[in-house]
Amino acid sequence: MRVLISSSIRMAPVAAVLLCLPAAPVAAQDARPADGTYVTVDNPINDGRIAQIKSQVESVRNDLRRNIKKVVFDFNPEGKDAATESFGACHELAKYIRGLRDNGLLTVAFVNGKVTRHTVLPVIACDDLIMSAAGQIGAISADGAPVTADERPIYERTAGINRAGPVMRMIDKNVNLILATGPGGAKIYVDPRKLESKDPAYGEVRPQDLTPIKLPPGVGLYDVGQARRFNLCKLQLESPDEVLQQYELSHDALKGNPLGKDSMKAVRVVIEGQINDALREKVRRQVEAAKARKENTFFFVIETSAGGDPAAARGLAEDLIALGKDQNYRARTIAFVPGSAPDLAIFLAFACQEIVMYLNENDLSGEAVLGDFEAFVGGAPNQPRRGNPEFIKRNLEDIAGQMGHPKILVEGMFDRNVVIVKAKNETTGEQRLMTEAELAAQGKVWTREGGRGGTIKEKGVLFKLNASQAKNLKLAKTINSKNVSDVYAIYGVEAKDVREAEPSWLDNFAAFLRRTEVSILLVIIGIAGLVLELKAPGLIVPGVIAAVCFVLFFWAQTQLGGQLIYLAIMLFLLGLALVGIEIFLIPGFGITGVSGILLILAGLVLAGIDKAPESSADWAELIGKMLRYGLTMAGAGVLAFLLSRYLPKIPYANRLMLVPPEDKPEVDEASPLPGVDAAVTLLGQVGTATSMLRPAGLAKFGDRYIDVVTEGDFIPPGTSIQVVEVEGTRIVVKRV
Repeated sequence: MRVLISSSIRMAPVAAVLLCLPAAPVAAQDARPADGTYVTVDNPINDGRIAQIKSQVESVRNDLRRNIKKVVFDFNPEGKDAATESFGACHELAKYIRGLRDNGLLTVAFVNGKVTRHTVLPVIACDDLIMSAAGQIGAISADGAPVTADERPIYERTAGINRAGPVMRMIDKNVNLILATGPGGAKIYVDPRKLESKDPAYGEVRPQDLTPIKLPPGVGLYDVGQARRFNLCKLQLESPDEVLQQYELSHDALKGNPLGKDSMKAVRVVIEGQINDALREKVRRQVEAAKARKENTFFFVIETSAGGDPAAARGLAEDLIALGKDQNYRARTIAFVPGSAPDLAIFLAFACQEIVMYLNENDLSGEAVLGDFEAFVGGAPNQPRRGNPEFIKRNLEDIAGQMGHPKILVEGMFDRNVVIVKAKNETTGEQRLMTEAELAAQGKVWTREGGRGGTIKEKGVLFKLNASQAKNLKLAKTINSKNVSDVYAIYGVEAKDVREAEPSWLDNFAAFLRRTEVSILLVIIGIAGLVLELKAPGLIVPGVIAAVCFVLFFWAQTQLGGQLIYLAIMLFLLGLALVGIEIFLIPGFGITGVSGILLILAGLVLAGIDKAPESSADWAELIGKMLRYGLTMAGAGVLAFLLSRYLPKIPYANRLMLVPPEDKPEVDEASPLPGVDAAVTLLGQVGTATSMLRPAGLAKFGDRYIDVVTEGDFIPPGTSIQVVEVEGTRIVVKRV
């Protein structure tokens, strides 16, 4: 006995240590504050919505920073009624909720509207039911839709003995309820037929009053008062905020649901064409229109073409990130890539909260691809480098960093020599992407996962994020369909419930004005009207038409031209000013007029491009625009000449060419001079201007009317003038 006692004494410290060893991590784990998540259950419940709910709950449960112990299910987001016809889907959700209960989580159902049909099943599967004054629950078999014999026992088992009677009244209007004492002495209401059937499950139930309670005719549909009486409802609370407060949950509980407490309202936005400022503005207007409609789930279908403006791509990506992170307007952003979306499209995909890509595992040749920057980096035969890859890389790394995507993948998209591998820490089991050089520097602590199969990018090629890689790296979900309706199903949305965002009438009008034939027509009419107005000031109508045409032309280009559009407008206005100076202030036509025409041409050309030319193709496009607008200006000049010559002879149209009364001479024609010698005799003579000299016009010397020109100033009719210079038959006068 002494040996046993002494051995026990010697082992006591060891046992104490052993007993304390497992306690440390448990205590540390329990030290974390209990947390929860808030999940909206949109109507109707279907497989897609169940998958979405599971994804939300499991994602927060797997977050090691949070200690998830409570899950609140809102069955009436925004107070909308809920009624699901599919028993199978509701049973599946009820089983998932019971599974959460079995794993130690407290499940709470919040009913803030009418819940009927099979949506009742997952509600009663929760531990607690909270109802508002507007809440109602029941009518499972209402509207002539009976519950089958196989479904009834499932409702009864899910409700349990204490609630089975009131729940079965929701199914069968012939069920009566009497007051009884249940297991543990609780006051319950039961169907007396269950007591008469000698069901062993009701062995501890004792009737208290055999008189059936009075209930409204028909199947049971209970308000909050009746639900509390029948032990269905635990508390009456009026808002999600009160529910969070009751269960001591902060608003961090909403992090498990991107939409917070709001129900899902979906919209599809197709992003197609080259990424530039015009596309960014178009998408911005579509998003703002969707927000005005309170739509909060955005499916962005990315079908952009190669090339574009990297700055515009970065700006559009920032817009999408801001949409997904706006705390004042909770939104969910999903990018769907059905095919090859080259180069800059990856900005948009990375900016969304979730990515879905097309993948047919039986035919990988057609899988969706993002981030193909071959055209920008160059290096292939006969393929020069285009643009500034360093600028694109720097901005893409920033976008990837904001959304938690590995920046090392971006490096592989621009560097052929880097080798990217998937590495694993042998001590902690942590996995990480590294370059081969970084892995070699880690020693034996980190190893390449899967041997050579763990290589993400080989040397000598640029990395492209195809659907297979995105799935392997858990960057995107994949789907074996290019139909966006199948993407909706993943998120529990039916195609009929998704609105397709259409371009606004402003976008369509601007696109129409940017068409080549329309823009050329605007320039021709504008320049023709401008020349007519300059040739005969005061006509007004040609000037107004010219102004309208140029305003429409430049406004349409502002949707496309980025920062260059402002330079284009300034060059155009400067060109107009120089041409005006040449016509009105400087006799003849010299360097000022030529410079003005060239600046007008430069303004028209720059207005039609969205970035400075970088490649031979860009320069060829620029030269083509210069030739096109140069010929357009020449054609406009010819049109103006024809209009000025023949318009006065066209009936009705000649009313647009009214001659001011002071411009009409007293004789039909000017008296022709006999020649240069006769013109010289006018030198020094004083006469009277008979028309407005601006600077050319008609003057009277004696009884003769002579064509004269001033030194540059304007002289009104009736003013005394003197001939100061004669050059051939050109007679120059000045005001006396």
